[in-house]
Amino acid sequence: MSDRLLPPLYLEFEIVLQDDNEIIFQNDGTGRRIVVQKFELWVPQLTLTSEGQKMFNENFLKPTQWTYLKEVLHPSPSQRDASGSWLISTGVKKPKHVFIFFQQTRKQNSLTQNPYIFDTFDLDGDDTAKLSSCRLQYGTDYLPQLEYDGDFKLRILNDLVNYRYRKNDYNSGTQLQTSNFGTIYHVIYFDLRSVKEGVTSDPKSLTLHYRLNEAANAQDYTIYAAVVKQIGNELVVV
Repeated sequence: MSDRLLPPLYLEFEIVLQDDNEIIFQNDGTGRRIVVQKFELWVPQLTLTSEGQKMFNENFLKPTQWTYLKEVLHPSPSQRDASGSWLISTGVKKPKHVFIFFQQTRKQNSLTQNPYIFDTFDLDGDDTAKLSSCRLQYGTDYLPQLEYDGDFKLRILNDLVNYRYRKNDYNSGTQLQTSNFGTIYHVIYFDLRSVKEGVTSDPKSLTLHYRLNEAANAQDYTIYAAVVKQIGNELVVV
């Protein structure tokens, strides 16, 4: 939202101070505590001319939506198979990017489980049940040519990061890196832009072929696939 003017609104910041066991101590041998006594928030104020006010009313106060992004999130049935093929869709036309992640089925509609932590490489929570290898099939084409292997997380991460940096990202700093990819964002990315479409561009089936390690047989899991069909010039990706 950094490229947009927001209408007048009320913002409230909730600040929670840590307890005494988590207070930062000064590292000079004195043992004195560092105490925050004052918070200051600096907000720039924009004064509009009559023309600027007219432009603001016409362009920024009306509802907007990102029309360049069309995606569908496909969930698989809950299952325990150690290997198999999941038919994501019987017919997809010109997909560009596909994101896959596995998640424990018990996280669905649960008030005690965080649904935003993916479990592709840790299906049971103790780092024993995990995805071993996978490959995406679009029509008669397979991606990647050399299948993704669970032991090569760095290769999967590089593909995901390369996708992120192809677009203009307004975020500052590095949000996706080796640590949180291995613990939170277990996302597998497939780039389908190089796949050549037929003369008629008919929809093709999209199938994920995968294999889990033996420890995953007793864990119920669900596979999710986000299929991005069309992307504009800018996209922010974590």
